[in-house]
Amino acid sequence: MSESKFLPLPPSVLPLPEGPEGYRLQRAGERGYVVISGFTQAAFVVTGEGVVLVDAPPALDGKIQAAIASVTDKQVTYFIYTHSHLDHVGAVTKFPGARRIAHEEAARLLANHDDPARPLPDQVIDGPCTVLTIGGEEVQLIYPGPNHEVGNILVHFPAQKLSVMTDVVMPGWAPYRGWGNADYPPGMLAAHDAILATDFDTYVGGHVYRTGSRGDVQQSRDFLLDTIHATQKAMGSISYADAAAGIEPANAWAVVTVWFDRIAGAVTTELTERWGDKIAAVDTFTPATVEALVVSLSTDAPAHLP
Repeated sequence: MSESKFLPLPPSVLPLPEGPEGYRLQRAGERGYVVISGFTQAAFVVTGEGVVLVDAPPALDGKIQAAIASVTDKQVTYFIYTHSHLDHVGAVTKFPGARRIAHEEAARLLANHDDPARPLPDQVIDGPCTVLTIGGEEVQLIYPGPNHEVGNILVHFPAQKLSVMTDVVMPGWAPYRGWGNADYPPGMLAAHDAILATDFDTYVGGHVYRTGSRGDVQQSRDFLLDTIHATQKAMGSISYADAAAGIEPANAWAVVTVWFDRIAGAVTTELTERWGDKIAAVDTFTPATVEALVVSLSTDAPAHLP
């Protein structure tokens, strides 16, 4: 049997045991909970006015309902869209009695999707921060600007020290390919900073086998900045003219492909040497993430990166 060509996973990121129900229910504060099954997560808080549910991934359909029923007889009365992506909210219609809440930018995307599985919100919020009180529970809906997706918000429950922001930080893991095809890569840094500005003990990122700590979010930010700086350096040192050698001069796409490949290869090697034994899967999606970053640095051209 041949050995895997990929780096081994650190023990801290390996799957944790799930019960016979097919999910793991983790406490987050006195009234908060996280439902985890495989690589998928959602969160809910039990309040005096029923359950506030954040996201409803199709992969957790049935499991969320069972998890809620295992701790309360209250129904889901409020549903919060973190953003519009189907893999996180495609089971929302399984909670027909819930009042749906989303940021106005996410609401526009939901309207464009016109998907019966992702109905429009009943309540639309806007601006950088909206504070709701539901059944005595304060809920902060924070929008740091476009990031993984336009309208992707951070949901913070201060009393539970619980922060939920999907597809931004994958605790213990390198980012998913291109930060999940991020709408605005520079906004990923702002999203990290927004999470770190909240007072949380439990971070829910929507994916991977466990929740995260402040240390996980800080580590993810450090890796993001290292990736940015290494990519900027490679873009300045790897010759575009050399990449064009031997290629038909008019074939700009071919030249860019070679240049991108060289940058991605150099940065991935560098990051794997520094991070390969610290976080999981640096050697997998990093080339594609670097290429997405090259495009962003060239077009978004953020002027004030640290």
